[in-house]
Amino acid sequence: MIAYRVIRFMKAIVSIVSLGMLLVFTSCVTLYKPNAIHSPLLKEKGDFSTSAVLGASGCGIYNLQAAYAVSEHVGILTDGMFHNRRITSSDSSVEKLHILSGEIWAGYFTRIDNVNNALFQCYGGVGTGFTKDRITKTHQSSPEINSKYFNLFVQPGIAYTYKYFEAAFDVRANYVQIYDIHAYLYDKFEWWNTDFRFYNDTTVNFLILEPSITLKAGGEKLKGVFQFGVTIPTIHSDSYFYVTPEAMFGTPLIKFSFGINYTLGKK
Repeated sequence: MIAYRVIRFMKAIVSIVSLGMLLVFTSCVTLYKPNAIHSPLLKEKGDFSTSAVLGASGCGIYNLQAAYAVSEHVGILTDGMFHNRRITSSDSSVEKLHILSGEIWAGYFTRIDNVNNALFQCYGGVGTGFTKDRITKTHQSSPEINSKYFNLFVQPGIAYTYKYFEAAFDVRANYVQIYDIHAYLYDKFEWWNTDFRFYNDTTVNFLILEPSITLKAGGEKLKGVFQFGVTIPTIHSDSYFYVTPEAMFGTPLIKFSFGINYTLGKK
């Protein structure tokens, strides 16, 4: 009898949590998604590295990355991200989210003295992006929120590189400012906007730390990429949850992505 009551109680808890997650995911607007961390692992002048990465959790879905060593210790990098999401509500309205961003950066890399196959790298750069979140419903006006953002970041890291396997630990400090927010008919769907947080010309800014472990394994030139990390909101952390509401449940703060990497070098 006691076991039966415990099972019923646990089922009730699961139902409440599931309902709460559903309400959050379908009643709040997402204006920002981190990208997958780019850990280039350049080793010498002439090295070129490119990756295609899929974000499985905590970051944008589609990530393209490229890096080139212009000298023995200086590298230039670029990357882009596209994220989309589609949610259908119980009233047959459809929410469509699109986020597009790009970054350019440069930095320094070098072998660590007296440590075989060890590498130090530190890069910094700037990025920009825009977000569009829209609800469509037959025979009704379509509420929409769009915004722009830019980010400044620095990313030091250490790595061990071998012919068929590479491992890196990087920590990215990323300052983000979201601006030019325009909310058209935002208040027309109560399930989308329960608190009227966004209004025209709102500006939001925050700083997040993104430590990550990147593993590359496979052939000499073509390798699989696996990355695990976390997102830690620091300065103005409430603003980060403001524009990334699903992160309030914790799981989207865990970042996981995978893909492929192709590297060319003088050797």
